[in-house]
Amino acid sequence: MANPRPLKLRAQVGPAPALAISTHLPVARVWVDTGAFHLDTPFDYWVPQSFDQSAQLGVRVHVPFGNSSREGIILERLPSAPNVAGLKSITQILSPHPVATQESLNLVAAVAKRWAGSPFDVLRSAIPPRVASAEKDLYGTSEVNFSWNFTITAPKELRSSQVRAFWSLPPYIRQEVALSELALSRSQLGQVLVILPDEKSLQRMMESLLEIVPVSYLARLDGHNSRSERYRDFLRMTKGFARIGLGLRGSIFTPLSEGATIIISEENSSHLFEPRSPGWNVRDVAVMRSGQSAMNLIFVGYSPSLDLSRLIDRGWLSLILSNRAMKVKATPQQRGELLSSQAFSVVRKALKTGSVLFLVPSKGYGNAVLCALCKNVAVCHCGGRLMQSGASLPPKCVVCADEFPDWRCHECQGSRIYIASRGIDRFTEEIGRSFSGHAVVNSSGDHIIQIVPEAASLVVATMGAQPPVEGGYSAVIVTEGLRFFGHSDLRSTERVRDQIFSACSLVSTHGEIFLMIDDTHPIVNALTRWNPATMIRRELAEREEIQLPPYRRFIAIELENKEIMAVHDGLIQAQKDERISANARLSTPREIAKGRSQMTISIPLEDGESCVSFLHELQRRRGISRKDLMIMRVDPYSLF
Repeated sequence: MANPRPLKLRAQVGPAPALAISTHLPVARVWVDTGAFHLDTPFDYWVPQSFDQSAQLGVRVHVPFGNSSREGIILERLPSAPNVAGLKSITQILSPHPVATQESLNLVAAVAKRWAGSPFDVLRSAIPPRVASAEKDLYGTSEVNFSWNFTITAPKELRSSQVRAFWSLPPYIRQEVALSELALSRSQLGQVLVILPDEKSLQRMMESLLEIVPVSYLARLDGHNSRSERYRDFLRMTKGFARIGLGLRGSIFTPLSEGATIIISEENSSHLFEPRSPGWNVRDVAVMRSGQSAMNLIFVGYSPSLDLSRLIDRGWLSLILSNRAMKVKATPQQRGELLSSQAFSVVRKALKTGSVLFLVPSKGYGNAVLCALCKNVAVCHCGGRLMQSGASLPPKCVVCADEFPDWRCHECQGSRIYIASRGIDRFTEEIGRSFSGHAVVNSSGDHIIQIVPEAASLVVATMGAQPPVEGGYSAVIVTEGLRFFGHSDLRSTERVRDQIFSACSLVSTHGEIFLMIDDTHPIVNALTRWNPATMIRRELAEREEIQLPPYRRFIAIELENKEIMAVHDGLIQAQKDERISANARLSTPREIAKGRSQMTISIPLEDGESCVSFLHELQRRRGISRKDLMIMRVDPYSLF
């Protein structure tokens, strides 16, 4: 594989312009939505005299490209270009309103480079589509100044003029209330952008803020609004008319005024990882943005990811803990029982004063079916395992979906089924029988409950689906604790830790936390002190010793089977030629779907940028050769 030289495609050449050209900075450098991956560099165009005032940095334009007209965004105005002979002219100003600043454009360029993508792929996530009618609504709008008589309870460290921190939330307080108080406090110092993982969280925080401030003080930046409302609020935030902006992952690129604060909730949520190319994530983009423009940055959650923990360990980010002495008990499962005798007594006592939350590890009913007699795994004739969707339903193959109404064990011919891996539906059934006389609420998957009955209830929920109750739960029971930590994904432990803390934060001030896990497990001590730091330090030390993320960059490449072996062999040769670090670890491609395979590259952080740059150039060369582009993910959500 030859060492590729960077492409330099910087101008669109055409007939001499018919219109008069601006005498002041007559050339505009434009990012053009070319639709071709390898044509991702800026192009130069003449600025007609009639567009001289409106053709400013961050303005969207139409430009000729090849035989078509394409959308672009102006990056800068120049006195000349390297090749001015026959430059084409900008044909239309799509809107006089700039939708980007120099800071936000620099961020887009850095993100495209960091994740080996095209700038316009990033811009599609960063800037909402234009709606002309929304621009008319802006005229006469001005910045809202508003004061309130409200006591802020956020830690004093988060109220200083300059801050970069992770705030580990205390128990007992609703997350949207804590975020609202923090956003209001920071809005006294400048604009505030709050990034939330999903629309449900955003709506709850919006409702919390609207109890205190007028709607004109806020901007909603998510795609669940109408197109016109989203674009209008984007412009209001960009121009500084709104003080607090609430959005989902794409809003991390929203232009902000100097001294602004970015607040990110649940930074390790899968919703904050962009699924489309180039696959950036909000956490790392925010860290880049804060480093480039010195913006204030606050992460809010219960337990930081290991990526943030490494920055805390280096001193780049401060950790603000909310230590509490919590009432926690733990006991392991001895013989696969649902609850131990100690847990039964905790639940019965708690039901006298309020509802009880049961946190369960998975959806479904019976996710692993065994023979009750010989304990052999029940399998289909095709080799797939059997599962059960309900107590009265027959076992069904997870692969071919064949049902077995008269199932018998292949080994001993037994006909009784043993559920080895309970899903939430089975838990709900068993818990309802164990504590009869109380309402049972099932919250999971597409059926997430928002409101719990006022009477003492049994609430059974999967992680992230637990509904809050007024005053908190009298007890929180974490069932089958080891199953939560039993996933193969390298990042699973940090996510589970944060989600267990989040669920246990819903306990009342006099409530109790009970875990079905050995009391020597690190999560028990972390919850007792409401401090995950010791558990995190241990995991960081282990990761550094065996050189796993966050101390290495992880890159996944997917291609057709016939193509990926050639790429794999080429990368090995590039490593031998010292164009890729010798410390990079290249896995052998493995088939992940019919006709498609995946390989991974693990590389030290200090060598990551040069490796990604090499892969980016390789991707561009594939585009020039009309080969299929690689599906490439740098530091993806799942590390398998």
